[in-house]
Amino acid sequence: MNAPKLCGITYDDFLIEMEAFHGHRSPGVLLGGLMLDRALEELGPTHYLNVVCETVVCLPDAIQILTPCTFGNGFLQVFDWGKFALTAYDRQTLSGVRTWLNHARISKYSLIHNWFERTGRPREKPLFDLIAKEMLTAAPQLIAHGSVRLHRALKDPNPVPTGQCPKCSDSYPLHLGPACPPCSGEGYYDFDIDNR
Repeated sequence: MNAPKLCGITYDDFLIEMEAFHGHRSPGVLLGGLMLDRALEELGPTHYLNVVCETVVCLPDAIQILTPCTFGNGFLQVFDWGKFALTAYDRQTLSGVRTWLNHARISKYSLIHNWFERTGRPREKPLFDLIAKEMLTAAPQLIAHGSVRLHRALKDPNPVPTGQCPKCSDSYPLHLGPACPPCSGEGYYDFDIDNR
């Protein structure tokens, strides 16, 4: 079996990029690459690509490896819905293609099923290679897709007004309230000593 290209790069090059970006070979990143490749094939060429990801696990990394859509430039939006699904769309027309893992068919593929249901140990390289081989074969049956139209643009094209927090002096988006989130009691940290 010949390994596919994913979004125009060879499978071997994708594995190198995956290890560099994700930290290890990941079945989730591979599946994400296969899903993204299918979505982009169905969508066709666009100069205005955006991608929505419906999980925070693995799938966003495949998108950032294979497209110019990243968290930093805002062309990748991530919803923490826990769904292994993504939508590639044209940000001008809002037309796109959603791909997702067809859970009804996953039980036919024992390695993928055990990995996805978290009953296996996917970080072991030999196991990755076995899961990857099964994924490359099963992808056409496991990846469902459909055309979609977004309700609205997900990235606001307007600049976000920012200002200085009156309590800590950090900058923050003003729409979050009269003070930044940490100074409003929503912080995830406390300073050990006052170093301001």
